[in-house]
Amino acid sequence: MKGLALVAALLLPTVARAADDRATVIRGARVVTVSGGVLESGSVVIAGGKIAAVGRDVAVPPGATVIDAAGKTLYPGLIDGLTTLGLVEVPLGARGTVDNAELGELNPEAKAWVALNAHSELIPVARANGLTAALSAPTGGLVSGQSALIRLTGTTPDALVVKTPVAVHVVYPSGRKGDDDEDDDDSDEPERMTFAERQQDKKKSQERDLNRLRNLLEAAKVYTPGAGKPDVMMEALAPAARGTLPVIVRADDEDDIRGAVAFAGERGVRLIVAGGLEAWRCADLLKQKDVPVLLKVLRLPRRDSDPYDSAYANAGLLQKAGVRFAIVSDDDEFARNLPYEAAMARAYGLPADAALRAITLSPAEIFGVADRMGSIAAGKDANLVLATGDIMDARTSVTAVFIDGVAQSLETRHTRLYERFKDRP
Repeated sequence: MKGLALVAALLLPTVARAADDRATVIRGARVVTVSGGVLESGSVVIAGGKIAAVGRDVAVPPGATVIDAAGKTLYPGLIDGLTTLGLVEVPLGARGTVDNAELGELNPEAKAWVALNAHSELIPVARANGLTAALSAPTGGLVSGQSALIRLTGTTPDALVVKTPVAVHVVYPSGRKGDDDEDDDDSDEPERMTFAERQQDKKKSQERDLNRLRNLLEAAKVYTPGAGKPDVMMEALAPAARGTLPVIVRADDEDDIRGAVAFAGERGVRLIVAGGLEAWRCADLLKQKDVPVLLKVLRLPRRDSDPYDSAYANAGLLQKAGVRFAIVSDDDEFARNLPYEAAMARAYGLPADAALRAITLSPAEIFGVADRMGSIAAGKDANLVLATGDIMDARTSVTAVFIDGVAQSLETRHTRLYERFKDRP
């Protein structure tokens, strides 16, 4: 018996691989390819983790599993271009589950993929609503660290990783002490400053931090590994300083966005703006400099004088100006709401096809993985979502998710709790 058990154990990986290699055909769905239009009653063949064929009359490979998807819509897997998925589990009250930021202001060597929690309960929750990939990024400080593009399945950090590093993350120094321009009433200042003094103080603080960034980038640009004592900070920052690795700069105010664009041009940095609350105010500049934006839609305007819907209309205005952008959740537990971020932008002027592109192909292009994901096309990774209707409609249910051609469980902590307590008196 022990001998048979050993043989079975040795054969199991081979059997599993054979099962994974069997073709699957999703037949009769409304196929929204993103890059090649919409196929009414189309079919997609999955083989070896890739999309093998897409069309109305594709041949069914011998022995293939056929899924009847008539009446349903097939989408490419959604990509959230800015999250802390895998880095944050319980943000309030459980510090041991939060690993998105390092101590100190300068941490270019901090690698998000080292800290990933592959068993996070938030990953299956996001996946069950159609997300198949996400950018997991560090936060905080002046230089936060390096991000990773992850697939939303796997049991180890290495299994989650699609691409590393994707970018170095920086928080643009606004000079403000808090989230707005008002001074903190609990500050240690001996007396209140006048408006002019506050503005001067802000300018000095901002220039000090910008000089720190300039000096860091200049030192990293000329850093030569092996020429002296190893410097992990310089080694991590060197690709960004030389323009071979993007720098994602978090900036919301118009002045900060313009400042980030000018700083990037001065230093020869490949800039991506994150946040972009007032990006619509400088859309012409972003278009001229070809600066992509990772845009969060569900926000309130910062200025009292702005229309209540300025953040919702932001994406539509950027699209009209020809600015490249992706819509993001910029969250962890609410990453599942990514399609509804796009829906809000769609409700306030962004065309429906552009809204879908902003959560599929656009982030893939910005992160340099459009040859692998973001649309339904032969040769790409089989990251697919089957739904009962429009993925941006909250009434739609996701009925199947495939990542690298493997059907994923749609069970989540939410569904388990529902099943446990639904019959409670």
